[in-house]
Amino acid sequence: MDFNKNKSRVFRKKGILKRIINSLNLLILSQLKGVKLGNNIQILGENPIIKRPCNGQIILDDYVVLNSDFEKSNSALTTPIKLTTGYDGLIHIGKHSILNGSCIVSYESVEIGEYCEIASCTLISDTDFHPADPIERLKQMKGESFSFDSVSKRKITIGNNVWIGYGAIILKGCKIGNNCIIAAGAVCPGNSIYPDNCVIAGNPAKIVKKFDREV
Repeated sequence: MDFNKNKSRVFRKKGILKRIINSLNLLILSQLKGVKLGNNIQILGENPIIKRPCNGQIILDDYVVLNSDFEKSNSALTTPIKLTTGYDGLIHIGKHSILNGSCIVSYESVEIGEYCEIASCTLISDTDFHPADPIERLKQMKGESFSFDSVSKRKITIGNNVWIGYGAIILKGCKIGNNCIIAAGAVCPGNSIYPDNCVIAGNPAKIVKKFDREV
């Protein structure tokens, strides 16, 4: 049986009530400072959780889908979508990409290409959140003044047409090429570089297959 685009809840034309709800959700999202929305964004289920202090930016290009629909999603969503930036972080999601109950954290920059599929329980984070230095980390835990520069962060770049499986973790400094598949549960260590057209799996994640076919 072939895929029927008209029967997909992502692609099919929505009823009047669902279009109104989607418009209201987008209106709420568009009012947030530092959030830039393209055309024809879809929000399924709950509104995403946005945490964007100071100069953080979140950019969603045309036709991005944010799925936090716990009831109608095919897999088990455990949380709504959460997008978090640090004081100067940037999250940029390309056209036609779909996020399903995933979490993206950017203290510097996370750039996701076009036509990407990101499964539930995925964590993409360009930061360690806490200082690696034990003295600075203890200051943080005690609520004392510490240097934010001691918290490591590095840009993450994800290419076009990348499928990221359930529960994958992508850490700071990763570069993932076009047309890749990140297997469910894979952990991509910091500063890892993966070329185009490959399947990446395991902990630590390694290339397990390459595609000969170019897209």
